[in-house]
Amino acid sequence: VDPVGLPNTIPPVEVLFSIVEEFRNMPSPQTIVATEEVCERLKVMIRQEIDYMIPDYLTPAWQAGLAAAEVSDPSTTDNNGDEPNPYSSEPINVLWRDKICEWCYNLVDHYELARESVSVAMNIVDRYVSSRFITPKTYTIVAVTAIHIAIKLVSPWKLRMNHLLDLCAGKYTAGDIASMELVILNALSWRVHPPSAFDFCGELIDSSFTESTPDALSDLQDKARYLTELAVIDYFFVTKLPSSVALASILVALELTRDQVDPRDKDRFTSRVGQVGLDASDEEVIKCYTRLRVMYRNNTSEEEEEPEVGGRGQGSPTGVGELANTPSKKRKRIQEDKEGRLITEHGEEIARFEPV
Repeated sequence: VDPVGLPNTIPPVEVLFSIVEEFRNMPSPQTIVATEEVCERLKVMIRQEIDYMIPDYLTPAWQAGLAAAEVSDPSTTDNNGDEPNPYSSEPINVLWRDKICEWCYNLVDHYELARESVSVAMNIVDRYVSSRFITPKTYTIVAVTAIHIAIKLVSPWKLRMNHLLDLCAGKYTAGDIASMELVILNALSWRVHPPSAFDFCGELIDSSFTESTPDALSDLQDKARYLTELAVIDYFFVTKLPSSVALASILVALELTRDQVDPRDKDRFTSRVGQVGLDASDEEVIKCYTRLRVMYRNNTSEEEEEPEVGGRGQGSPTGVGELANTPSKKRKRIQEDKEGRLITEHGEEIARFEPV
């Protein structure tokens, strides 16, 4: 060894190659910075999701409390004189929400808008109606206004007001929706852009699965997205944290993709989850994971024997549209025929919005 500590003999070529490969596998400064930025974003989202939590508002006790509050202080109601006695009105139920959610997915699919708009819209609806007694008439305009708000926030392409009013079959005016929008924004303190399960999935997958093949990554992303959309529909997930739903969705998607994903990515994903303070063994995550596995099995049992659920062109959880997240610039023109039906330029009929 010479005075500077280097060996006097040149090491074999194999050793040199191993050294080069070791340096090649070391993360670059840019990668380290990017990882830190992703972790910081995830931590911020985890803090934010607490502000968007929703109680189990469909329980009889909760609804009775809202009804009693309206009777004691009618000035707090937004029902605009519709059935002023809450005890004479049917309380809202899961079927109302199911119908609203399906209609929203039909709407965004028909106009090729961002499907995650529905997740934001349902969060707005759930949080708003959990704070006051709602009649059927008010519930419908709240839902219409919520998807209007969500599309403006999330979708790269917007929905014209006249198209939205057409789908409402003349039941509401632009003024009605504008007034309800202001009411909702004030009631929710203008907090209408929650971090969704889809957002968490995007950050976790994009930052963790970097070694897998493009096909494997696409399959994982599509399945995880499909599972988050199943969660939007099911009231069970209303009270669950979006991060828990996202983590459960990715775990189920990993199970479905089997050996397609690079093992190094799985390790990186596990590390990333721990870095941001999430826990795959958390009781809520396990409950979400179990529920999503059952829902996936039930929703795919009616399809092909081995369906590519969540892939390009695959039907949505409500049976309409595609899971592609890149909207087309081409808008579908609609017009009303002699029988009052809404018909597209291709002769397809689109359902108008009907009250629950």
